[in-house]
Amino acid sequence: MKKLLLPFLLFSSMATFAQSEPQRIIDEFFYRYKYKTPDEAVDYLFGTNKYMAKSTEQVENVKYKLNSAITLMGKYYGYDPLRKKTAGENLVIYTFLVRYDRQPIRFNFTFYKANDQWVIFHYSFDDSIAEELKEATKITSLKDNLDR
Repeated sequence: MKKLLLPFLLFSSMATFAQSEPQRIIDEFFYRYKYKTPDEAVDYLFGTNKYMAKSTEQVENVKYKLNSAITLMGKYYGYDPLRKKTAGENLVIYTFLVRYDRQPIRFNFTFYKANDQWVIFHYSFDDSIAEELKEATKITSLKDNLDR
């Protein structure tokens, strides 16, 4: 019995460690978002941080705002990674384009690792990506890119 228990404990501890990586947390978030509910995805995400999980009023507010936004967007089609930025080794921000019939929504996930485990530090979403792209295409924004 002891011989069987040791490999199981080793495997389960490796699975727990792997789950703490930001990309794995994001993968699980989007899995729940698509196959369960956005509410369950948000609960999972904030559950990675014991301090945020205790802020039930704030979590409920995020879920309310997200549900209010996506009810107007139509069918959900998936998500595309847009950017990953790091600030040192222990803070990372991921940005995704979440595709809906009507228009895309941008999701931002900021993860922080104080010691040995990644947790969500900040999560936000918005639909202002079109305005930013429009601003980026203005001549003043393109000037530096046109220099040879």
